[in-house]
Amino acid sequence: MSAFPIRLTVSQVAARLPGSRGARRIHPATVIRWILIGCPARNGERVKLPALRVGTRWLIDEVELNAFFAALAANSIIASESPPARVSLDYERAAKAIAVLKAKGV
Repeated sequence: MSAFPIRLTVSQVAARLPGSRGARRIHPATVIRWILIGCPARNGERVKLPALRVGTRWLIDEVELNAFFAALAANSIIASESPPARVSLDYERAAKAIAVLKAKGV
C-alpha cells in the first residue's frame, strides 16, 4: 500500500462520470466548475470539490471525490424531507390570488 493517496486529474475524473444528453462523459470544464464555484445543493449551500493545484493541473483525491458526491446526496435527502421556503411562499401567494379573484367574482 502506498503512503500517497490516489489523486486523479480533471480528465480522469471526467472520464469516470457518465454524461447526459447522449454524451459519453462529462466535460472537464464541469469538474473545474465544481472545484472553483461548487455545485448548488438543494438547501441553497454550495458544495465545492476539494482539489490540489499542482503547477497548471488540478489533482483530486478519490476519497474527496466520493465525499463531494456524498455531501450532495446528503443535502438532497435533507431537502426532500421538507419543501423549500420558496415553494411554500409561492403556494401562499397563489392561494391569496385565488381568494382575491373569487371575491371579485372572476
